[in-house]
Amino acid sequence: MDTKQEALSGRRRWRRHSDEFKAKMVEACRAPGVSVAAVALANELNANLLRSWIAKADSRAGLLALTEN
Repeated sequence: MDTKQEALSGRRRWRRHSDEFKAKMVEACRAPGVSVAAVALANELNANLLRSWIAKADSRAGLLALTEN
């Protein structure tokens, strides 16, 4: 994030992430021995945001499994 621009404009700029990027981050967190915090830090994300993406992916997977049966 460009802190100089944020300081000059006085407004927070929200980043938007593609569904593909979110899916890659969720899969990275599911690797054995990998922490959510480490993935978040390495990708300049908030760990709580990443956890919410994981929860949404899990709920979608659960709904898909229910509809397939």
